[in-house]
Amino acid sequence: MDHLAPYRIAFVGLKPGKHDFHMQVDDLFFESFPHAETDEIFGNLSVTLDKLGSRLNCVADFEGFAKLPCDRCLEPLEVKLVFSERLIVQLGDLTNTDEEIWTLGSECHELDISQPVFEWLHLNLPSRRLHENQDDCDPEIMEYLAEGSKKKPADPHGSSAGDGKDEDNDIDPRWNALKDLK
Repeated sequence: MDHLAPYRIAFVGLKPGKHDFHMQVDDLFFESFPHAETDEIFGNLSVTLDKLGSRLNCVADFEGFAKLPCDRCLEPLEVKLVFSERLIVQLGDLTNTDEEIWTLGSECHELDISQPVFEWLHLNLPSRRLHENQDDCDPEIMEYLAEGSKKKPADPHGSSAGDGKDEDNDIDPRWNALKDLK
C-alpha cells in the first residue's frame, strides 16, 4: 500500500483559488523514510494550496506531538509540535525541486509534498529535549548523574583541574627560550 498517496496533490484539474487538504502524520508515513531521526511523530497536517495561474502557493500547518528520548535521562518524552511552513511552486518547462522555489515541468500533474513534510517535521523538532520537571526523569539516572558530578574528574590528557595552573614546574628547556621573547 502506498502510504504517501495522501501527500500527492493533483493540481491540474483544480480551479484557480484556494483549496484545502487534510492529512494524518503517523508511523505509516515514516515507513517510507527509513533513515528518520524518529518515527514517532503524530498529528494533523492542513495544507492550503492557492492556485494562481502558473504558480502554486502551498501553506502547511501542522499540529501534533513527537515522542523523543529525554536528553537528561533517556526516558520517553512527548514534545508538542506546532508549525506553519510555506512552499512556492511554479509551473515551467523542466522539473527542479532543489531550489527554494520549486519548478514543475509539463510532465508533472501532481505535487508531491511528502519530502518537504518529512524535512519540516525534523527541522521543527526541538534541539533540547528535557522533561519540564527533573522529578519526571528516571530517578536511577538522576541519582547516577548526581553521584558523577560529586566525583573529581580524572583528566586523561594531563591538564590541571580547578585553578588552571600547572602543577608541573619542570619546564622543557626548549620552551624557556620562548619566555625571553616578550
